[in-house]
Amino acid sequence: MKMSNEIKKVLQEKEMTASDLARMIGYSPQYIHNLLDGNRRWNETTIEKTCQALGLELQVKSCN
Repeated sequence: MKMSNEIKKVLQEKEMTASDLARMIGYSPQYIHNLLDGNRRWNETTIEKTCQALGLELQVKSCN
């Protein structure tokens, strides 16, 4: 769910809606809402398209 929370923050900062994001990356608004609400799991393709559309870079960090 942390991914969804970060995407929500970015959308808010950019004054965009989940529907705006859906249009940008070619998914239905319902699918994006389900991802952001934690009702669906993010997959590699959706993460990549979302990061490109929002100008984000995904980094993986160790949780030691």
